[in-house]
Amino acid sequence: SGTTMTALAAHPRVPVLATGSHAQFIRILTLDGVVLNWIRYHDGFLGQRIGPVSCLAFHPNKPLLAAGATDSIISIYTNSE
Repeated sequence: SGTTMTALAAHPRVPVLATGSHAQFIRILTLDGVVLNWIRYHDGFLGQRIGPVSCLAFHPNKPLLAAGATDSIISIYTNSE
């Protein structure tokens, strides 16, 4: 998409990657690069849902992804299934 990647995380048990950008989005991909999901910036009831992504980390056993942003907010995401 022409946007610089600013964070990368690989899940230790599941073959997926997460990439983040200061353009306020996270992509979840297979190891082959197929995009499984996007997490994008949007305004919501409680305010901003994702800021410029500076770091990502998967939980070692659970389907959880932590995302740190340059606005000092940490968000936790999980699979909705």
